[in-house]
Parts: sequence; C-alpha cells; structure tokens
Amino acid sequence: MVDLKSLDINLSKEEQDLLNGDHGPTLQKVMKTLVLYGEALGAERLVDLDGEGHMVISWAMPGIAPPLDMLDEIISAGLQARFPFTLDPKAPLDFENLDLRPDQEAALTQLFIEQEAYDERMLKLGLRDTDAYSCNPYQPEVGNIPPRDAHLAWSESACVIFANSVLAARTNRNGAILDLLSNIVGKTPHVGLMTDEGRRASWLIKVQTDQYPHPQLLGAVIGGKVIEDVPFITGLDRFLGADLGKESRDYLHELGAACATYGAVGLYHVENITPEAVDQGRSLLVEGFHTFVIDDQVLSEQLASYPVLWSDPVAKPERCLIGCPHLSLPQLFWWAEAIERALDAHDQARLDVTTILFAAPQVIEKFKSNEERYSCLKEAGVLFSTACAETLFAGQVCSEDAIITNSTKLRAYTTARFFPDEELLGILVRGEIANER
Repeated sequence: MVDLKSLDINLSKEEQDLLNGDHGPTLQKVMKTLVLYGEALGAERLVDLDGEGHMVISWAMPGIAPPLDMLDEIISAGLQARFPFTLDPKAPLDFENLDLRPDQEAALTQLFIEQEAYDERMLKLGLRDTDAYSCNPYQPEVGNIPPRDAHLAWSESACVIFANSVLAARTNRNGAILDLLSNIVGKTPHVGLMTDEGRRASWLIKVQTDQYPHPQLLGAVIGGKVIEDVPFITGLDRFLGADLGKESRDYLHELGAACATYGAVGLYHVENITPEAVDQGRSLLVEGFHTFVIDDQVLSEQLASYPVLWSDPVAKPERCLIGCPHLSLPQLFWWAEAIERALDAHDQARLDVTTILFAAPQVIEKFKSNEERYSCLKEAGVLFSTACAETLFAGQVCSEDAIITNSTKLRAYTTARFFPDEELLGILVRGEIANER
C-alpha cells in the first residue's frame, strides 16, 4: 500500500484537502486515484485543466466501459467534468446505415444492450450534447478545438496526437476512466508530453519519397519505428506546403492516427508545418537523436507486409469502410467527387461494393445540405454512419466478412484489408480485386 502521507508528488492545499476527503468521500476517491496515477508516472505536481475533454469510451461494451455503478456513485455525489466533453464515435447501432445481416444486428444489439443507460450517464457527467461523438472532434462543425498550450486530459490516441502535434495543446495519452476522473477533478499530472522537455524529439524522420505518401501508410512506418518516442519529420512540406490548411490538417490527422496505432506515439513535429516545429525548428531534437529515412521502397515494403486475414483470401469484397478516423467535410466532398469520377469512367450508376462513409453527426448533416453531392452518393449506393467502424468487429461480429478499407488503423485492429485510395476506388467500381499483390 502507498503511504499517502509520504508522496513525492507536490500537492497544493486545495489538492491536499481533496485527498483528505474534505469535499466528500467520492471526490476523495477520485482524487486519490489521480494522485496515485501521477505518483506512478513520477510527476512532480498536478496542473489545472484549461479546456474541454475528449474521452475514448463511448460504448457500453462489457469489459471496456466504466462500470455503471461507479458512474452512478459519481453522479449521486453531484460530480461532473469541469468542462463539457466530447466522446469517441457512437456504438454501431444505426443499422439502417451499416448493411448488416439480421444475425449481426442481433449480436450487436445484445453486445451494446446497456448503451442507452450509458449514454444517459455520460450526459449527466458533462457530455456536451447528444451529438458530441466523434474521433475527429476538432472539426469546425464539432467544435472541440483546444487553444495552443492548453492543458488537457484527453484519451483516444488519434485525438491525443492531433491535439499535441497540430494544435500544439498539451495532453498525455491517458487511459480510459483516468481521462474521466482527471476531467472531474479538473487536474492532470504534469509529466511527459505536458512538459517542455517531454515534447522534444529523439528521432529525425526524413521523408524522401518521389510520390505523395499515403498518410496512414507513412504513419504506420513511423509509429512502428519510433514506438513511443517523439519524431521530427522532414520532407512533408514538399507535398503539403508550409501551412496548416484544411488538406494538411486532414493529412496530419490520418498520419497521426496511424503513428499512434502502430506505435504509442503521442506527439510528432513536422518541419515548417506544425506550430512548435515552425517556432523552434530542429532545436526540438535532443542530443544524440536517431535518424531514419523513408523512401518509396520503405512504403512499398510496409504495404506488402500486410497479411490477408479473410477466411476466404480470394473472396469478392462485401463491404468497404471509409472513415477510421472519422472523415472531415472536405474529405467527404473528395470522396463524392472521386466516386462520381470513377463511375463515369466505367459508365456505371452504382458502386459494386457497398460503401460506408463514417463521420461526425454534424459533418454528415453539413454534407447533406449540398443536395446535389449527397443525392449523387446515395444513388451510387453509398451509406453514411456516425458510428465507429472498428466496433463493427466487436465480438467478432463482422470478422468473417470480406471488408476492405483505406485505413491502416482499421486494418491493424480488425480483419479488414487495406488498399490505398485510388486502388480502392477501382475495386469499388469493379466489385473485385483485380491483381493480387
């Protein structure tokens, strides 16, 4: 047992009072958990949170979601998050958008049987509203956009790395439940990526490809190489330019999602693009940093390394899932134009593979307001879902299906097969994989 009277972490009087139980036994338990977490990480102190939270667990999946009785105790004590928060995408229960068999719908309904009760509790704990669900919450349509240097206690690895890298806010990769408890107390350990030293890079990654590198393929290579360290990436400004426009932000979001999936990366810097790299340049590199060069051959080898996990390796694709992480509004329009172009080129009206685009509720609603583009995709057989593509595989519900994707993140966690965007478009139109790698 840890002696709470001889901790190395320094607590203010306010924090010590919380730990002593002066503000009630439930808040005392929350504070004790957070303090012991900080002690285990070697934090010198706690720091106040500055903005909205984002938390990873949005589904009442057995064995993953916080126990309902724990949430009830927190709610009964009158506690909630210091700021409103957003959550990861909704559970895959919008069956009209998912093209599932009746047995699959029944399995998912049973798996998420407590979802409604869980959603109600999240609202009481501070969930911003009933549409505050996305793994891309910093879209303008969603609006959880923390300012630079804001102290946060976020989870969801794809969100943490974007907040740190592109928005230059500060958050560690917090675990589920600890994210909620930190946001209830309004404090988090000042350690790791919260500190200046913890944000320095120990890897110089030189992107020397001739072709535009697929963001999630590049991210997979970087994450697998640096594991949990911070990389400083050069060479991307040749493709993205030296600004953080919408295209660059979407590219870096997908890059980061893959970095965080294939490693445990919580922050990267991109020369001439991301805020801290613009301000500090290569002085962000620590002494004795490692160097790794990524060229077209490295990316080709990464692509070739992905095994086919389908039960029938030569099956015709049944379904395509696009939007892991959730698509932005510009990405939805890109796919609308690309699908229309591919269909016209083959003189077809509909895709031969059922295709589902995943995005935040607000993003999908904004896209629907463009009736021409939306109608075009609907006529082509495209579906739109606010759910999490990954959770379709929960309990192996869709693990036996022949599913394709452009997401290396989804590929890493499921049996889905990965194809780069242009190759994927060809498969969607033809209905089959023309040339096996």
